[in-house]
Amino acid sequence: MIRRPDRSRPAALRPARTEARTPAILQAALAVLIDVGYERLTMEAVAAKAKAGKATLYRRWKDKSELIAEAVTKLRADCLPPPPDSGSLCADLAAVAAMITARKSRQELCVMQGLATAVPHDPALAALFQRSFLDRRSADMAELFRRAQRRGEIPPHRDVEFLGQLIPSMVFARTLATSRPVDPVWLDKLINDVVLPAATAGSLLDTEQLVTGPDPAATKKENHARRP
Repeated sequence: MIRRPDRSRPAALRPARTEARTPAILQAALAVLIDVGYERLTMEAVAAKAKAGKATLYRRWKDKSELIAEAVTKLRADCLPPPPDSGSLCADLAAVAAMITARKSRQELCVMQGLATAVPHDPALAALFQRSFLDRRSADMAELFRRAQRRGEIPPHRDVEFLGQLIPSMVFARTLATSRPVDPVWLDKLINDVVLPAATAGSLLDTEQLVTGPDPAATKKENHARRP
């Protein structure tokens, strides 16, 4: 009697093997996305990058949209933690600037560039982009400003939800529209020339400066310089 090979055991193990390969496949998907963009990305290219068979990918993801959605969601979870509570608004914003220029954040910005051209033509991809990048970062920043508001560094009437959109929107606009790097010098100008003045105008510190007025010695010197 000829016995047929028992294929039930290998078949049962396939999902487990696919699950074990998932992190490598997701990283490969992001790498291909960064290299060629979403429109030129194929399941075949991801499989080759991950050194996996196409069947392994199709057992878990029906197409590249599902694959990229999971890869971006995983990146979002791993990339940047919420901004720390350093005890002051300036220190918190300095920590955010350091995180934005970190390696993991640079990968996130490159992934955004890979998605950018396809977003206007794909509503599902646009929703993923908004949810994974803009909404999360804006919510994190709004909480940072809310803490500063509770400490009295920001006036109580200031719109922290609006403030929370400033840095993410400017960073993403620079990345997507100009392809220029988000470097520490640019971030420092953004924070000190735009964000901090918008957040703290009318705060207790600002009021104290108004009450104190300009330095009398400096005013006298300026008036003397204006005389003919």
